[in-house]
Amino acid sequence: MEGSINELEKLKKTNDCDIDEHKYECKGESEKKRDGSLLLFTSIITLNLMNFGVGCHLAWTSPTIPKLRSNDTLVNPFGDHPASVSDISLIVGSFYIGSIVGCLIPSRVLDSFGRKPAMAFVAACMTAASLVLAFSYNQWMYCLCRAVLGMGKGASMVMVPMYTGEVAHKRNRGRLVLIMPILVLAGMVYSYATGPFFSTRVFTLLCTLPILLALLSILIFVPESPYFLVTRNKPRHEVAECLRKLRCSKHVEVELKQIENVVRQKQKTGQQQSASYMSLLQDPRSRKAFKINTLMMIFHLLSGVTVTHAFLGPLFDSVSGSHWSGNTLAILVSSIKFVAGLVATAAVERYGRKPLLISSSVCAAICHTLVGLYFQLQALGFSFVQHISLIPLTSVIVFAVGYSFGLGPIPFAYMSELFPQQAKNVGAPVCMAIATVANTAVALTFPYFMEYLGMQWCFWIFALNCLYAAIFTKYQVPETKGRTLEEIQLMLD
Repeated sequence: MEGSINELEKLKKTNDCDIDEHKYECKGESEKKRDGSLLLFTSIITLNLMNFGVGCHLAWTSPTIPKLRSNDTLVNPFGDHPASVSDISLIVGSFYIGSIVGCLIPSRVLDSFGRKPAMAFVAACMTAASLVLAFSYNQWMYCLCRAVLGMGKGASMVMVPMYTGEVAHKRNRGRLVLIMPILVLAGMVYSYATGPFFSTRVFTLLCTLPILLALLSILIFVPESPYFLVTRNKPRHEVAECLRKLRCSKHVEVELKQIENVVRQKQKTGQQQSASYMSLLQDPRSRKAFKINTLMMIFHLLSGVTVTHAFLGPLFDSVSGSHWSGNTLAILVSSIKFVAGLVATAAVERYGRKPLLISSSVCAAICHTLVGLYFQLQALGFSFVQHISLIPLTSVIVFAVGYSFGLGPIPFAYMSELFPQQAKNVGAPVCMAIATVANTAVALTFPYFMEYLGMQWCFWIFALNCLYAAIFTKYQVPETKGRTLEEIQLMLD
């Protein structure tokens, strides 16, 4: 703790601003300084069109699989060879396998080539894969294209939050990071709503369009990260000009000194610009950030969200007295998540990360407990359960709202904030890779748990995970609302 206080004193002198030791709040900046410019907000939104495309392809299989299994040669792109169960398994699984590989790509590419070229490369690969997918006629090309799209998904969900955390101002960083999960949900709604009404080729081309727009925006006007410019020893006036464009203000000297201080501190300690995988465990700050981020992503994926995405049909087919179709419920739940996510972007900077994350976890635990109780009563043979079918329906909808306020978006915000600058390019990809492996494991094992343990125990396991997430957040996770990236590092000591 003494070391943190000394660093805080140095930060005061370096940044020429008054800092409250207890609140870590920088008060010396001019009131004229803005949180961001039109360029900043436009860049973040258009970059996240890549993740809108990710959402499209996450849900792409829902309206496409029935067509691939159809015997109608006018509907099935495979012609008179309908897809078998193993074909469908490979087409679905290749996307998630590609995601695991894609999560590890940014660890070297971001530092070697820069944020902007790396994101442009990923967007170009996703665009090409989606175009080839639209005109493919056999399952092997489908698997290959889906694997490349999965790699793009893994890479973009690491790169975009990292870039956002570096270019955003501390007062709107959390709000801007939350744009990513919101647009992923918007992409899923888009697929659920358009897929059933178009041919597979036209539908896939419609899913390609947002990724192509993201690629064009990166090439035309998205700026490079000022952190990367400093690490590459670019002229100081060039970095200052980049910050002025991002902030729409001339008052960027304090923030520029903070960025230079982060890079200088890294160089003084003899750390390389790209940390090794072992440094995640050796450096105390990196180790703590890695533990928090990894557990946050595991809580995020073991919260039951995979079930609500992939198994809505079987879930509600098991509900006595329910007349809702799986596709209708998919559109309903995804739409509710999207609207709740929009509200969450305003709430996260007002109420902070921790309160929303704790409330979301408790809400999810209660909802899963009620759904599990319903299926337990159904398994015991109580006839009155057909009269209370609104309990699981309402619980899933309430879970969707609660998830969108905390467990869904906030782990991505923490991943963009907690890692030290030198560990981001290694730590964030490893966290996402672990999360993707967990996501794949849940998707593959849930049907077996459902068959051998019963639906009720599946939801009770999810409830216990969400309860532990609330406890862990309460006692182990720092509040990063309104903190600069440098101040957050001092909080990890």
